[in-house]
Amino acid sequence: MGAGGAVYVNIGCRTNAAELDEMAERLVDATNVVVINSCTVTAAADRDTRKAVHRARREHGSAAVVLMGCYADSHPGDSLGADLVLPNAWKRSLGEPLLTVEPPGVRRSRFVLKVQDGCDNRCTFCIVWQARGRSLSRVLPYLEARARAAAAAGYREIVLAGIDLGSYRGGIAPLVRRLLDAASPARIRLSSIDPSHIDRELIELLAHPRLCPHLHLPLQSGSDRVLARMGRRYQVAGFRRAVELARSVRPDLALTGDLMVGFPGETESDFRETLDLVATARFMGLHVFRFSPRPRTAAARHADQVSLQDSQDRSRRLIELGRRLKSEYEKQFHGKRLAVIWDRQVGGLIRGVSENYIQVTAPAAGRRSGELEEVVWQPASSAP
Repeated sequence: MGAGGAVYVNIGCRTNAAELDEMAERLVDATNVVVINSCTVTAAADRDTRKAVHRARREHGSAAVVLMGCYADSHPGDSLGADLVLPNAWKRSLGEPLLTVEPPGVRRSRFVLKVQDGCDNRCTFCIVWQARGRSLSRVLPYLEARARAAAAAGYREIVLAGIDLGSYRGGIAPLVRRLLDAASPARIRLSSIDPSHIDRELIELLAHPRLCPHLHLPLQSGSDRVLARMGRRYQVAGFRRAVELARSVRPDLALTGDLMVGFPGETESDFRETLDLVATARFMGLHVFRFSPRPRTAAARHADQVSLQDSQDRSRRLIELGRRLKSEYEKQFHGKRLAVIWDRQVGGLIRGVSENYIQVTAPAAGRRSGELEEVVWQPASSAP
């Protein structure tokens, strides 16, 4: 349940989540309404959106259902039975949200700050750039004020989010540097950032004690041939150099990423190149997608679609590799102190995330969501 009795449902990325939080701040008097911020990045996201609308109708029968976001833009005319459908452009018409920020624990334990929207890239598999429009950056003074307000409200971690975060006007590294100053004592974490935006200035900033040593990269593939067909803006050799340089600055760097399997024309050899890159780069967390043809994208029109059997098999193998790499990464931190922000309680336990993205569980007694605590970490548990 959101502010003022409204219900806010997020589907998809952290940018969507930040938008809903901002909307809740501005629509504090809203009542008897369900706002669904939708996603359309995959066919599964479309299904989740449809389910969310149907669930809202079933569980909140008298409420007005508002559908907004990427599904609304990519499926014009398909209201799914919602009372009101709003495109992404409508969000911008609200102007900047208020600078008052709810304390952690009311909505979530870390504050998500949307710094950018839209995307100027034209990846051949992606519908989001069509749904979100061109890249737009929020002005720096506003972002600094928003970060200061979040830190003053007690948030100990601020997550920077955007549809194409690294394309922030003026450069992502200068933005991070300014927000580190504004947000003290909170730490800052980057959400997903394109590998092409990992430059030397950003890598050098990883040495800052309040910038989380964690990069989430939508790598998609470890094959240059597949990357070129996808319309991606980097090659494997450059990606390897960037990771090596980043680890020279932060040996404890946590590397997570998005990987797509079964892209049209992907061969077994291409997939083995992906397995090799994931292993040698030592990813500690993977979000594996099977290619999902999106309407009005070039990749959906390719004739050389990969079979469902091959796609499923590659997904399984990549997920298994990811699990092994995660275990190997975490072993080096057994018995060491990690700075954890607690975010949700499950029964008598509370869960949280360390600065380097290790999931930590501890007894809930004496701990609250949003608090930062140094703990000695052991697998599946933490000592006080």
